[in-house]
Amino acid sequence: MVDYQELKSLVDLAVDYASEKVEGIIAKGTIRRGSQIRFSQSQIDIAKRWEELNLEMFIIYKGAKAGFTERSTTSPEDVRSAVDETISFLRVLPESMFFAGVEDRTLQYRKIEGRYDSKIDEFTDRAPEIVNASIQAALDEGARRVAGALKFSKEMAYLRSSYGPTGETKETSFDLNVRAFQEELDYSGQGLSCGTEPTKSEGEMIDAGARAGRLSKQAVGAVQGEPGVYDVVLSPTVAANVIAHIPATANPFMVLIGLSALGDRMGEQIGPEWLSVWDDPTLPGGVGSRAFDFEGTPSQRVTIVEDGVLKAFVHNTTTARMYETESTGSSVPMQLIQGMKMLLPDNSNIVFSNGDHSLDELLEGSRPTIYVTCNWYTRFQNYQTGEFSTIPRDAMFLVRNGEMTPIKNIRISDNVMRMFSNIDAMGNDRTQVWWWEVQTPTFVPSIRVRNCRITAATQ
Repeated sequence: MVDYQELKSLVDLAVDYASEKVEGIIAKGTIRRGSQIRFSQSQIDIAKRWEELNLEMFIIYKGAKAGFTERSTTSPEDVRSAVDETISFLRVLPESMFFAGVEDRTLQYRKIEGRYDSKIDEFTDRAPEIVNASIQAALDEGARRVAGALKFSKEMAYLRSSYGPTGETKETSFDLNVRAFQEELDYSGQGLSCGTEPTKSEGEMIDAGARAGRLSKQAVGAVQGEPGVYDVVLSPTVAANVIAHIPATANPFMVLIGLSALGDRMGEQIGPEWLSVWDDPTLPGGVGSRAFDFEGTPSQRVTIVEDGVLKAFVHNTTTARMYETESTGSSVPMQLIQGMKMLLPDNSNIVFSNGDHSLDELLEGSRPTIYVTCNWYTRFQNYQTGEFSTIPRDAMFLVRNGEMTPIKNIRISDNVMRMFSNIDAMGNDRTQVWWWEVQTPTFVPSIRVRNCRITAATQ
């Protein structure tokens, strides 16, 4: 494995070598050291570490003939070969219908706080101890079996564009997913913890185990849920997957390819007047925080929803020129299909305004309410109108007349735009959520939605 200075020399070589042959190039080299600890049956069964070296190059051959290549390269010969092969491929391609240039200014970048844990190597040694403590916390709360995984990494990257921008990043991140079970698999609970500084979050990781164990115990005796129309309270985990779909698709490319319901809604009231949501790549401690995007444009906070009104989309240079506006520093290499990437705008950290209600206050009232703590398998029947369904997993409860009853086997089948507009209260427990069902880090509290359609999970 090459060291960081060698990586920089390979990136510089790629830019210098390609610049003699093409109109422009952006190259980014990354060294990533990752670790994973998996556990089942209440004990660690797999622990592994790995190192990755990755070189991404976006090459503009001529006009709108542009494309990506991504490789693990460790020598100058590999770099030159990658450049030549990509140029040969681009020569025969038609011009892209979705490319209108990249950042061509050299600008200053702000420092993002809380993005790197200087003690990450120490945490690598302590991680098994933390995992065992999280497992024990779940057992202490009444779980019979515990499973899950802790992943964490350290990453260093160097970006250089032939148009001038250059930048360096140094990042760490982690995510822990704990699931606790009783003797019956239906009686389960989940706890999550994620962030950028694991050595400052060890208590939160242990608490995630305790939450999973506590929920699994509370789920004992779950009965079949009844279809109907209910108020629902979504935990931050569920709200990040369902409700955050709206700001996550405030993206001109998603609109153009029919994967967003926001195409003609700019300036409209789509949520309650007290709700605001923004994309914030400058947020300290955000897993998606970054000082600049892949083009070298400085990142900036973008208010997507303000007082319930749709205000803005995220943009890169191409979409900004198409919409006659400015880039928001949101350009990333996005994979559309296996083996194919495009330079597109995307979110960094989605952030909801925090609420002022406790969980108990969200659940109280005379109307039957379902509290959902976890969900999997969200599927859209129509992205442009917002019809979708998702399956609640782990502990779930029906709250009626102050009594909480565990239930199971139901599905949320509704319209996400309608649910967004029917938000009527938010908790004061805003949390960062990032796991396989929530690919974009999202800061969101528990959310109550009125009149949500519930169907049987077997339908």
